Amino acid sequence: MKKFICVFLLFFISQIAMADTTTPPITIKSVGIGWGLAELYIESNENVIVEDCASARLKVSLTNPMFDHILSIALSAYHTNSKVTLRVKGCDGSDMNAVSIRVSEDV
Repeated sequence: MKKFICVFLLFFISQIAMADTTTPPITIKSVGIGWGLAELYIESNENVIVEDCASARLKVSLTNPMFDHILSIALSAYHTNSKVTLRVKGCDGSDMNAVSIRVSEDV
């Protein structure tokens, strides 16, 4: 029984740790690539931090299967000053690990 409880607690805690968070609507201040080895960096005017990361910068890995789509939407939002929300899955170093993006209606 103890083994079952331990396994259940480990599973439950790992699911909480792997939960995604969504940023509030933000406007993009800058979009850059090449500052790291294989990442896209997005900075916002609002300097929002989620997932208890140390930096307000969002990082998208080049290995993300949605990389091209995220870059396209981020650039479109930047040029039109549209609000976006980004899905963050933990931290990548001190940066937030962004895994998806959505253009949001202006609030």
